Amino acid sequence: MGGMERMIRRFVNIVAERRSGHKYTLHRLDVSKHLFFPSTAAAEAANKTNGKVSILPSLPAPTMRFESAPTTLWDAGKLEMFALVSPRSCEDRILCSNTAGHTMLYNAYWGCIQAMPSLSCGKGSTPMAISVARPGASEEDLYVMNTSVDLGYGLSSFADLRGPSSFDVLRFGSLGSDRGWRSDPLPPPPFAGNVRSYTVVDGGSTICVSTFARSGGGTYCFDTVKREWRQAGGGWVLPFYGAAEYVPDLKLWMGFSSRDRQQLCAWDLSGVAKDDKPPTLEHSWTDLKTPKEWSPTRISLINLGKGWFCIAKTFRVVNGDDGWESFHLDSVVDKFAVLTGIQMVTRGGGQDDQEGIEMIRHKSIRYMFTNEMIRWVL
Repeated sequence: MGGMERMIRRFVNIVAERRSGHKYTLHRLDVSKHLFFPSTAAAEAANKTNGKVSILPSLPAPTMRFESAPTTLWDAGKLEMFALVSPRSCEDRILCSNTAGHTMLYNAYWGCIQAMPSLSCGKGSTPMAISVARPGASEEDLYVMNTSVDLGYGLSSFADLRGPSSFDVLRFGSLGSDRGWRSDPLPPPPFAGNVRSYTVVDGGSTICVSTFARSGGGTYCFDTVKREWRQAGGGWVLPFYGAAEYVPDLKLWMGFSSRDRQQLCAWDLSGVAKDDKPPTLEHSWTDLKTPKEWSPTRISLINLGKGWFCIAKTFRVVNGDDGWESFHLDSVVDKFAVLTGIQMVTRGGGQDDQEGIEMIRHKSIRYMFTNEMIRWVL
């Protein structure tokens, strides 16, 4: 089970947006201080006595401030994406992109900025950004796609007003005389609808995407080597909300159930791409018990390495007995984020005994939004 020495990452990166305009600040939260106890035994003992959510009175001091560059676009160049570059090996390099597709890279460790190639176009609100390790490459490829495809006007989104493609990859490597980062447009997805879930399978050779559409839904597979799309047979959809994270130590994919966003689950997706087999649910846990008035609006699962995770959830508190169905602007009482540290341990029969997987909850902290709100946790 071990102690904190097993964890790879020291920080989670929090990007907050000022309510007064398109201004953003980067904050780095020390996970060993705020999210985890010194040992598994200490976490289990704390769960028996209280297990409450503590208050984080303020975010750590900002290490960087971002402001969107003015453009002639309808939203004045809002920063619509922040993502880690090569997250499996580094927690310090943060890519940001605006609605025009302009990008830059900030290195929080060195405190420096690096120019990056632009995407073919902007990718709309909360795009898919997923890293794939490419054999022989020193950096992971970053695939970026608009999550709203075809609004019914013959456009993938407002992003289509700015460029020819809604799907790009940022990759580092040698192509002729180009030995740095480059941006390549990719074949657009062959479906119409909103992307509801996505993940990587087969060691990075396939990206799987599920969508809800007017004509139904389904799962589509993108071959990162051949750069081709195909639809998985059977018409099933991936059973999680947003992204699912592959955990090599468990040989399973972890994410939050699309039926209940409070349920953290583990699935076997090993047969999804090659055999078109729907995922198999292996385990389910409740990471945090919350009042029914708390409605989650954003959820992120941040892999800290070696079975340690940070769960970041943004909540609205809604008045009324009908819950989310009765939501309207006047019913919102508050808005805040809860960050929880969890540890996955294997007990009983060793690493191959999937029945022995347990979730150990460590600390949970709650940050109330005032003049700024948390938009991304990376």
